Amino acid sequence: MALGKGKVLGRGLGNLIPVNENNVEISKEEQSGLREIKVSEIAPNPHQPRKQFSDVSIQELSNTIIEHGVIQPIVVQKNPSGSGFILVAGERRLRACKLAGFAKIPAIVRDLSEADMMELALIENIQRENLNPMDEAYAYQAIIDKRGLKVTDLATRVGKNRATISNLIRLLSLPKPLQDRVKEGKLSEGQARPLLSIPDYKKQLEVAEKVISEGWNVREVENYVSNLLNPDKKSKSSSQVPDKRDASIVKLETKLRNKFSSKVEVSHNETNGKGKIVFSYANLSDMERILEQLGVKL
Repeated sequence: MALGKGKVLGRGLGNLIPVNENNVEISKEEQSGLREIKVSEIAPNPHQPRKQFSDVSIQELSNTIIEHGVIQPIVVQKNPSGSGFILVAGERRLRACKLAGFAKIPAIVRDLSEADMMELALIENIQRENLNPMDEAYAYQAIIDKRGLKVTDLATRVGKNRATISNLIRLLSLPKPLQDRVKEGKLSEGQARPLLSIPDYKKQLEVAEKVISEGWNVREVENYVSNLLNPDKKSKSSSQVPDKRDASIVKLETKLRNKFSSKVEVSHNETNGKGKIVFSYANLSDMERILEQLGVKL
């Protein structure tokens, strides 16, 4: 079975996940290596990016397993520090089997590095497309640190857009209370990202509560933060003072702000044709993100 939806796993990692659920074909060699392992002998993956599992979802999967059995084997590796095994991929299936009262589960034993375990667990989760943004961000950063990868390299390996990964990693700069709001689904990634531009911690929390209580959409959050950081511009806008710059310059500035998810100012002298584009960043990580989007290598 071929990989679906153009997923790119890089460096042959697709061969490490013998699961049709992720659209990867199980090789004959791996099929012959299938074995039944006691669920009590399998320790959880310490690099599992998903920190929360839906009880309802696990119960539904458990009911299916009771009815049809475990169609797709999990992947494990031998525990290097003792007896038993460590789970690599398939935590939902393992939990569902335990809930169903199964003593054993079909599994394939692989010999993988710690970095491979991290990467495979992440790939399995993001291909289901419901991993919460903070867990996904932490997982990306962990792989980058462990493998010494650049965001561009990681994007190729996991089949994600580079900007998507960069924007997710930026969320790690949020204070923990706001990260928790994103985990809980009270703030979306798009709503949380503009808050990074606010330098004051308490103000970030204050604005976040406004966003949640008033149900602002992403554009409303961006406008509020922009006015907060540029009170002079807000004053002029409220006084209905028109922007006297050329419409094309204003449009360009808006496009740049949207593209780079950052405050960008464009000034242009009509007389001599000179001007400047100024990018603002919240911290060094944010600066590196902008430079990477500009194609500048440090």
